[in-house]
Amino acid sequence: MNLQTMEYFLAIADEKSISKAAARLHVTQQTLSAHLAAVEDELGARLFERSVPLKITYAGEEFLKYAAAIQEQVVNLRHVFDAINGEEKGLLKIGITSNRGRIVLLPVILAFQKEHPGIELKIVEETNETLVEQLEKGQIDVAISDFASGGPGLCAVPLYRERVVFFVQKALFRLQYGEKWQEALSKIQQRGQWKLLEACPMLLGHEQDIAGKYARRLIKASGIQPVIRAESRNMGLLMQLCVEGLGGCFCPDIIARSVLTGEQQKELLAIDLGGEAEYEICIGWRRGWHVVDAFVKTARENAAGFDSENNVYYNKEKSGITV
Repeated sequence: MNLQTMEYFLAIADEKSISKAAARLHVTQQTLSAHLAAVEDELGARLFERSVPLKITYAGEEFLKYAAAIQEQVVNLRHVFDAINGEEKGLLKIGITSNRGRIVLLPVILAFQKEHPGIELKIVEETNETLVEQLEKGQIDVAISDFASGGPGLCAVPLYRERVVFFVQKALFRLQYGEKWQEALSKIQQRGQWKLLEACPMLLGHEQDIAGKYARRLIKASGIQPVIRAESRNMGLLMQLCVEGLGGCFCPDIIARSVLTGEQQKELLAIDLGGEAEYEICIGWRRGWHVVDAFVKTARENAAGFDSENNVYYNKEKSGITV
């Protein structure tokens, strides 16, 4: 049993497949199978049931705890001795959704690299739920997501606030509601009669994305029977379709403003969905490496468009999108 065996075991446990773990680690399946068989023989217990996908046994679950802890300690040990030797190097893995990456990370990365040029950055783009899971497993070092707290060994603090807004092309809204479009808009906007949004065809984000989850909750709670024109993880694409009049879109305000031009924004109504549509985006990280702490500090100081005085990311008064 050695450190490489630990790494191999963790990859197999994560992928639930020897072939997928081998591809991820760039080794042969025979190599992984041999290491797994050897450690099972040494421990005198089966760590996986050989099914498809692989199913971890009770003994495997126990071994997983130790393997994960040992690997984390080895990584921390290397970081400590890099610092002792005056060498700041290593790979920092940052998790964020693809829709937020360009908006949030650009100024943060530029500022961080000036101070820490020896650190290589790997940007991991996944859904919010997957990012939190990967952070808990130690597969990434930092995650920017909507979680409010972390598990043992994790820290999380608010980074900025977002608000989901229902965007719809003005011409489409007037067409769908006819001469009474202003009355309908007033009932929706001022009285929260969300059921009236049923008249608009809809463009929905992914069900694991924040805006997508919120849209589905509102639709279900309001009894809306939606006509869905398109679903996608790509909010930029959905907002472009929204501008073209294909349907209304539930989208975070900051993403809408980042992907649309000023002229495009003027073509849309932005319907405020109230306080329930507002939430915190947090930055979470694993303790143990000073470089991670430095990145978190840089992120909190440089997140693009962050209004520290008002603790908001967007500024409604400056947006070209009007109700």
